[in-house]
Formats: sequence, structure tokens, C-alpha cells
Amino acid sequence: MASLVKDYETYKKLHNITFIGINSSSTATLKTMESQVKQFNLKPFANMLDAGGATAAAYGVPRNAPFWLVVIDGSGKIAYNASRGWFWADGPNAGRTIHSTQIEKSLKDYPEGVLGKKDIPKEMETAAHYYDLQQFDLLEMELRKAATPAAKEFAEYVRGRIAESRKARKEQIESLSASDPTQAYREAIAFAAAFAKAPESQAVNEMGRTLVKQPSVKKEIDAEAAFQQSLVPELKRALTKDKYQRFVQPLLDSYLKAYGMTQYGASVKIACEAHLQKVSEAK
Repeated sequence: MASLVKDYETYKKLHNITFIGINSSSTATLKTMESQVKQFNLKPFANMLDAGGATAAAYGVPRNAPFWLVVIDGSGKIAYNASRGWFWADGPNAGRTIHSTQIEKSLKDYPEGVLGKKDIPKEMETAAHYYDLQQFDLLEMELRKAATPAAKEFAEYVRGRIAESRKARKEQIESLSASDPTQAYREAIAFAAAFAKAPESQAVNEMGRTLVKQPSVKKEIDAEAAFQQSLVPELKRALTKDKYQRFVQPLLDSYLKAYGMTQYGASVKIACEAHLQKVSEAK
């Protein structure tokens, strides 16, 4: 967390960098994540909950890793992926973190970056920063301040970009609904939360309502709900091996009988095994 905040302070005055904090803990909820955002001052950059593990899996992040740093360059490729910020041992960048040099290389190779525009009116620099961070509510507040012709033109351009990204996201969810309906459902819910008043929201909401009726999707959603309701409270209290075996294991055995064949159930099994190992090693 501290590393992410430090990098944000280093690069926040530069454009075309997006910072996203992702919580992939199986025991996390939106409420606990909001608490962490406040505790570690993880604002104003975006934070998301990935309890299902789809995003973490896409970037090769181990389940329940306490910290993992991933840098995606301007082409969408992984430029850095490690459990910490490693340093160059020698050469012209000796002493610098490897991920920082990768960030700077990406900025050089893709100067138009996230926004797709190099020339930004001075009075719209904060708006551009919020666009980079994908903080659209804060962004719209800044765009409404546009007074000069250049600023108004910039505001129109940015709103157009947002509309394009919403349309593309909707199409991605539609495509995903065929290949991975459970993830499509999660994406639809996230879209609805982020763009509640967008023209596409009604169609995306309808997709979500349709997808959750599929038996396989409903089973996955039920698996997540059951885990949060029955196992998570006991996992948080099971700080020793004895308590885990007495209180968690019976619940886990029952849970796996019901949901062990689901993708979410498989991730729960891994998470519980990791928790048991942790408390077994604790003094």
C-alpha cells in the first residue's frame, strides 16, 4: 500500500498514468475495502474489489497476496509483475526501481496514453488527471468549470472518449456473456455501479438480470454469498491452528460439499488452505 501511495505522489503530476488498487482477498467485502481505502489514504485513485479473483488471475497475481505490483504499458501488455518493487543493481539505472523505469519507458513510447491527447489546456489539467485515474464523478465536476473555448473543446473531447469507452465496455460484457457468463454478470454489476445514469445502463442491467438466472451463474453467486456469511466470520477469528480445526474446518467441509465444484468454491478451498498454513506457522 505504501509503495502504491509513494508512486502516486511521484507520478501524479504526469499525465497518462492510471493507478488502481485491487483487493483480491477472498474474505474482503466492499465495506472492509472502503475501510482500507480510508486507513491507507488510497485516494483519489481507483480501488476495486476482486474477491472472485478474475482480475488477479488475468495478471498472474497469486491468491490472497498481501501486495503485488503490476505495470501495464500503453499497449496493454504487462511491463512489470512482481511481489515488490525490485531495484536495478547496476547500469545507468542503478538504485532505481525497475517498475519506475518501465513506467517512464511506457510514457515515452505512448505519449498520448490513456487520454489519447497530448495538448491539454492549463485550466483542464486537474480534469485530465481525474480522467487518467478513471474518477468520472470528480472529472465531470472539473469539466463543468470549462470557460475558455479551448477548455470547452477539451471537455467535449473527454466526454466523447468516456461515451466511447462505455460503449466498448458494454460490447465486451455482451461478448463475455457467452464465454464466461459469471464474469460477465460481475462486470455488468460493476458497470451499473460506475455508470448508473449512462444511456447503456438499462441494457447492461438487463443483461445482469438475465445472466444471474442461469443455473451456473446463480451457483457461483450463491457460493460467494455462503462463503461470506458462514466462513468469513470464523476465518477472521481463527488465529490459531486449533481454532481453525475446531471452528473453520467443519464449516469448510460442509461448504465444499455444496459448492466445491464451483470456480468460487475452488478459490475458497485455496484461500482456507493458505489461512491454515499461516496460523500453523504462527508462534
